[in-house]
Amino acid sequence: MLETITAALARQARERPDALALIAGGVRLTWREAKDWVDRAAGWLLALGLPRGAPVLGWLPNSVEWYLVRWACEQAGLFWIPIPTSQGSRELSSIIERIRPAVLITPGRFRERDYAAECDVICAAMRLTPVRLQLQEGAILNLDGPVSDEGTALRLDETAHALSTTGTEGIPKLALYTLAAACERAHAQTRLLGLKADDTLLVLSPGTGPARAAWLAAPVAGSCVVGMPVFGIDATLKLIEQERPTIVCGTPAQLAMLAPKLNHADTSSVRIWYTAGSVLPPTLAEELESATQGIVLSTYGGADFGGWSAAEPSDPPVVRHTTVGKPRGGTELRIVDREDREVPPGEVGELIGRGPCCVSGYIGTQGRESWKAGWFHTGDLAWIDQSGRVVIVGRLKEVIVRGGDKVSPADVETVLRAYPGIEQVAIIGVADAMLGERVCACVVPTCWTQVPSLEDLRDHSRSEGLAPYKAPELILVLESLPMMGDKIDRRTLVKMAAHLSERPQRVVL
Repeated sequence: MLETITAALARQARERPDALALIAGGVRLTWREAKDWVDRAAGWLLALGLPRGAPVLGWLPNSVEWYLVRWACEQAGLFWIPIPTSQGSRELSSIIERIRPAVLITPGRFRERDYAAECDVICAAMRLTPVRLQLQEGAILNLDGPVSDEGTALRLDETAHALSTTGTEGIPKLALYTLAAACERAHAQTRLLGLKADDTLLVLSPGTGPARAAWLAAPVAGSCVVGMPVFGIDATLKLIEQERPTIVCGTPAQLAMLAPKLNHADTSSVRIWYTAGSVLPPTLAEELESATQGIVLSTYGGADFGGWSAAEPSDPPVVRHTTVGKPRGGTELRIVDREDREVPPGEVGELIGRGPCCVSGYIGTQGRESWKAGWFHTGDLAWIDQSGRVVIVGRLKEVIVRGGDKVSPADVETVLRAYPGIEQVAIIGVADAMLGERVCACVVPTCWTQVPSLEDLRDHSRSEGLAPYKAPELILVLESLPMMGDKIDRRTLVKMAAHLSERPQRVVL
């Protein structure tokens, strides 16, 4: 029988009451304090008289309430839907319309936006009247109800939470997970990371991807979670020095921003840089490991899928840097061609999967089309080696088709990231009347007095053995790459670069 998160929280409060459980925004809670808050909050929620499984929506920063409310919902038999604070009003409206929350929790003003006012306007337009809760600045949210025990907690077969995608491909998908799927993931992540009670996880942003280790696996192991309300390079390095985390959970984009500054901070406590969300360039993994004592562990698995894979911490660097390891948590993965026929080992095709950690459904129609004959079609191009390890090549939708030749952005990004004048890079396709698409390098230079030219990048590509048709033909120089949540917003980059095909800053092969 799987131990639930509710049961794990109770066990930690019983066995390790005075050990730290949560740290964020100046708040520090022990396991006893966290359990006391959850008991009272679950009682408060139950006192509302909501039907079992009623939706509780949280549009929250990486605060202690993000974790506490999720645990309280499980204990009260309610359904938790966390929404990334990066979502715009358009995406939020689509989510609220589908969820129709019974309870809605937001901050007030946060990062120059009035989250409470935006939600109130949306709810009023839809004639929704959820119970509204707002975070208090400088104090933890007070939900002081009659103390609840674990008797009302969700069963393993009931829906525990929904995860939204960032909306980089349109309207966010809302994927449903049973408590059983969540617990399978929690225990598998605990084993993978070798989590112990003396571990501390620094979470650079909450929700999906590597952050799931914090709100699912940490209670199982009794590890402390440090939440970062607003990601920033200097603030992250300062937190690492102050809180001495053993595991840092961040996306490849966040780790790429940290990498150039790691030599200026004491990161000796970090044993694992735990990442997910997009392909991690091997050059970035090498840079992180050369600058610190920690190893890089890159995982695979989308919020709208649930299946996942990861390398072992004990795997050699070449495995951890170039693959996402083997399937985890009972996940099955296959590689198929366009006719859904399985391809031989080593051949590239679309990655499909299924398993006990996977989603149980969706709210609305978005996402359902990806399931065919019981298998989730990820839309990712990959191949599996003879040892069963998965190598992600790129996205089907992101593959650039240049005059009939196919270019994987990940291949080019790996090469260009090694160029000394580049801090960040993203490769996109720009529409072209002659070739269909041309390869565009969107770069953030390390120094604005020495911005690399297009010729510099092409020379570097040739010297690294990149095929001529893969070398960039257009360049877009930016102060920073646009982000959607924790991922690079490639749709915005395509719009920004659209004009380049009409300008002379290009090279014709």
